[in-house]
Amino acid sequence: MSERMLDLLIRQWPGKTHLSAEETAKVLMQHPYTVRERMRNGELPGAVKRDGTWKMPLPDLAEHLEPTPKAPQIPSPPVIVGGARRRKAVVMNFRRDRFWAQVARALGDFETADALDGRAQAEYDEQVRLFQMERAERRRAGLMAIAVQAHPLEPGDDEPSGL
Repeated sequence: MSERMLDLLIRQWPGKTHLSAEETAKVLMQHPYTVRERMRNGELPGAVKRDGTWKMPLPDLAEHLEPTPKAPQIPSPPVIVGGARRRKAVVMNFRRDRFWAQVARALGDFETADALDGRAQAEYDEQVRLFQMERAERRRAGLMAIAVQAHPLEPGDDEPSGL
């Protein structure tokens, strides 16, 4: 939770540990009915109903106003099935390794950062090489199809005539 936001709320509401729905509405700049509805629906975590009135603890309200930053979740790479999907997976793996290399470098672990950077670059280079080979093969097949249409094979020929 944001210590700064909690401190501001404590200064604004001295001596209170919980705010009523009306007080919470003032902080959130919303109508009290809307705030009560959000408390009832669970949209304001931590809100509790005591003696028939809704109360919001100051730490939970501070967390709602300024959420604690969370580390980004690294998604697992997608299943490689070919074509564009494979390139997307490569980019994701490349970026994941680059990201963690930056984290390691920020923490002062330069050896791990260099290893991750090297692994990311090697993976990227290999995937670029494979993509270029596949593209060359597709282009070669396309050119051969054009050549066959222009000069059909005669019986006993291995290649189109004139090539």
